[in-house]
Amino acid sequence: MEQDKKNSAQRSRALLYVGILLCILVVAMAIYTIASNYKNPSKAHNQTRIIENIDRYFESRRQDFTIFDVPRNLELNITDEVKIQMLPTPNFTKLDGDEFDGEFVEIKRVDEVINNDTNSTINNSKDLNSTLNLKANPSQKLAINSSENTNIKPKLTNKPKLAIIIDDISTFHQTKKIKSLNLNITPSIFPPNDNYPNSARVANEFEFYMIHLPLEAMNYQAQEKNTLKVGDSSDKIESEISKIRSNFPKVIYINNHTGSKFTSDYDSLKKLFIAFKKHNMIFIDSYTTKDSKAKILSSEFGNKYLRRDVFIDNTKDEKAIINKLKEAIKIAQKSGFAIAIGHPYEQTFNALKGFKSELESQVDIIFLRDLYEIYN
Repeated sequence: MEQDKKNSAQRSRALLYVGILLCILVVAMAIYTIASNYKNPSKAHNQTRIIENIDRYFESRRQDFTIFDVPRNLELNITDEVKIQMLPTPNFTKLDGDEFDGEFVEIKRVDEVINNDTNSTINNSKDLNSTLNLKANPSQKLAINSSENTNIKPKLTNKPKLAIIIDDISTFHQTKKIKSLNLNITPSIFPPNDNYPNSARVANEFEFYMIHLPLEAMNYQAQEKNTLKVGDSSDKIESEISKIRSNFPKVIYINNHTGSKFTSDYDSLKKLFIAFKKHNMIFIDSYTTKDSKAKILSSEFGNKYLRRDVFIDNTKDEKAIINKLKEAIKIAQKSGFAIAIGHPYEQTFNALKGFKSELESQVDIIFLRDLYEIYN
């Protein structure tokens, strides 16, 4: 009997041990299962984050360097003002009719929003206009700030743009010479006075023209009768601009004849800009001095600043003029556009005529108006 009790107690202890072991196994399996489920999602999550980081890296590189998309930098406002880098150049030849004060500087221009990498992208683009991301049909923008006839729209291609201005226009003979070139030349016409009695009538011969406004120079002695001078009152300046508006009701754009002293004087130039604003006019800087304040005032008055890149006929020699035209082409190819200024010399007309095919093969020659509106 006592032996039976002893055997029963042993079986109970054995069952208890088995139960405890089973409980331990169940708990261990539960812990393992939980740990496994926790570990795998973490691993998958980390892998996902790594892949996302890699995707973001290659996406950023694609936006910087892909040839199929507009570079990110060019999606910024392409109308930011133009940066000027000035490099001293010795042996300057004095101009006939336009002058500089002090040492002449050759200028090189690149848009502020375009760095060296994106300049290369632009030059090699198959479509310069789309690369510049104009954000609007350029031909539709030509009517902005202009009361002129803009029904004739420029034929835009992928070529760089070049505006060629011929200053000092006042006669019908000069008009005939310009038209004979069959190029989109921009004439800049003197305001009428005793020396230029027909200039207002001459303007009617052109689809588009500018006004060549005489401003005071530092050292140029043969100034025009109606030259505006440093220290002139606001009333005098406004009166002169009002006369121009009366004689040329359609004009919008004005550039300076000489003017190194006037354009370098902030207060005088500001009076002129106030008059321009009143009469809906825009100043294009002939850039006859490196001290010109026109860029500063253009920014203050909410206008884009454009200025001359090259005077093509400082030397009245056809070969020299052609070399200057080639220089203007190079600037246009680098920056997308350029402005060249010449004068109604026989050598200038001959050079333009002889170099016409080369010009048209490398750049679009467009009116200054179109250049301003496209890049505004």
